[in-house]
Amino acid sequence: MSNIIKVNFNPTWRQNLDELINRQIQDRVFPGMELLFATHGDVYLHQAWGKLEIGEDAAKLQTETVFDIASMTKPMATATAIMILQEQGLLNLEDCVVEFIPEFKHEEKQKITIRHLLTHSSGLPAWANLFESISNKNDAWTQLMQVPLIHPVNSKMVYSCLGFLILGEIIRRLARQSLAQFTRSKIFEPLQMNSTCFSPLEHIPENQIAPTEYCPYRKKLLRGVVHDENCYVFDEEGGNAGLFSKAQEIYRFCQMIFNGGELDGARILSPQSVRIMTRNHNPDTLAPRGLGWDISGEGWGYMSCGELFPRGSIGHTGFTGTSFWLHLPSRTAVIALTNRVHISREKKLAEMHRFRPRLHNILMASIEPRNAESTENS
Repeated sequence: MSNIIKVNFNPTWRQNLDELINRQIQDRVFPGMELLFATHGDVYLHQAWGKLEIGEDAAKLQTETVFDIASMTKPMATATAIMILQEQGLLNLEDCVVEFIPEFKHEEKQKITIRHLLTHSSGLPAWANLFESISNKNDAWTQLMQVPLIHPVNSKMVYSCLGFLILGEIIRRLARQSLAQFTRSKIFEPLQMNSTCFSPLEHIPENQIAPTEYCPYRKKLLRGVVHDENCYVFDEEGGNAGLFSKAQEIYRFCQMIFNGGELDGARILSPQSVRIMTRNHNPDTLAPRGLGWDISGEGWGYMSCGELFPRGSIGHTGFTGTSFWLHLPSRTAVIALTNRVHISREKKLAEMHRFRPRLHNILMASIEPRNAESTENS
């Protein structure tokens, strides 16, 4: 190697990090936060700050806590499952959705492909209320099939949870089993991610799971039950959300991506699939997106990974207050987990929006490449 990577956790750096995180806790942006930071294959920081929930007597947040990771489900479960099905010869990215879901037959939607759904370029809106005023999952599905496009196909990048609800159903129909069963057997069990699952109360004690918010729709405090209402209607595995996990296991998933689809003898994807997933698929006129992944790019405004994460890095956020970002060449991963919705669903969104890039900038500023010749004897 021409360069040796040094991570410089000097007192000033550490003070900046602690002050940034503790300020959010004091300002009630989130009750606590777990952070894992790794680069070049080594974990340099894994720590928790704050409490598990609000209240003077609340327990301190501990590492190993299981969080509702919300839309991080999209790359970790749904997009990865789609790539597995492609490797099995059951679909191609250019296949039209209507081939697998005949009821998706409206004329304006005929040209929507699986790739369009994965890259948020289908023309579908970001969201629709599919959970109120319905009697069952079938009614929600019928309503989803009737949602009109808001843009022509491939003309705009609009981040759409609806597209991933449809991808979840494609997986179920082709795999002939639930999304939970397929992802557990094909992804999470082989990677020894034993706490990563949908509907975690079937597998994990409730006291190991961070609570999210009190839900007026379900009339209870949610703990181990998916926060996203549309996902809840689709048996808690909508494809857009529903996955629960913890930092160490998310890092195992990251390592699999770093290794080109393999970890500890378990191959999840081919190197070719990983390369395809993690590159930009949108035209220059649209914001860059991988297959299920956000991609940092020049000139597209706000990025939750900040300015110091290299361009071309991949990642994703979760509405509940979670995120992960990866830079593949340097094997850098930042996994930040909170249950911010436990305090407020909407009130502190702007503060969380500002916090995320600042956090990543502090972490990336600690990485100091230095010339190997000057450090051989140090």
